[in-house]
Amino acid sequence: MMRLIRITCGPTGDRVASRTAENRAIAGRLAGTVYAMARRAVKRALVLSVGLAGACISEEEPGAASRVQAGDAAPDFTVELFDGGTVRLSDLRGNVVLLTFFSSWCPECRAELAVMPVEVLERFADRAFVSLAVSRGESREELAAFREESGLRFPMGLDPDGAIFGLYAEQTVPRNYLLDADGCVVALSSGYDADGFETMLRRAERMLSNGSQ
Repeated sequence: MMRLIRITCGPTGDRVASRTAENRAIAGRLAGTVYAMARRAVKRALVLSVGLAGACISEEEPGAASRVQAGDAAPDFTVELFDGGTVRLSDLRGNVVLLTFFSSWCPECRAELAVMPVEVLERFADRAFVSLAVSRGESREELAAFREESGLRFPMGLDPDGAIFGLYAEQTVPRNYLLDADGCVVALSSGYDADGFETMLRRAERMLSNGSQ
C-alpha cells in the first residue's frame, strides 16, 4: 500500500526546510571536496607527464636544454664500449661523426635505434663516417638486456652516470649531434622524427660529397 506523507506548515515545515538547507550545505561541501581532489589528481598527472617528457621526449627546439650549439667544438670525452675497449671522440677527427645519446627504456630512442642498421650503418659503410651511440644513465646489465631483446649488435658506448651526456645537454633523449671532420657541431636534434632524422643524414651525405672527410 502506498503511504502518503503530509507536510504541514508550522514547526514541522520549519524542520523540513532546515533539513533541506543542511543537506544542501553537505552536498556543497562534498562537491567542493571532490573538486579539490580532482584538481590535485590532475596536477599530479601533469607533473608526471612533464617529468616523463623531460626524460625522454620533448616539444623543445633542438638547441633547447643543449649545452652545445651548432658551430661549437664538440666536447671531448672517452667512452667505454659495451663490447670492450674505449673510444676517444677526438680520435675520430677526419670523419663525419653522428653522436647519439639514448636510453633503452625510451620509446623514441628505440624507434631511432631500430632504423640505424639500414639507414645509417649500411648507408655510410666504407665511407669516412662514424656512428657513435652512447647509452645514458644505464648499467652494462641494462644495456645487455636491451641488446638481447632488440637484436641490435652495433657498437654502443656506456655512460652510466650521465657524465658524458652532461657535457652536451641537460635533458631529453634521443639527442643527436652531427660533427664535421674537425670535430665541430654542424647540426643537432632532440627527440626522434623520421623526416628530421633523414634531413640530418642527408646533411651528412652532402658533407662527405663535399670532402668534409
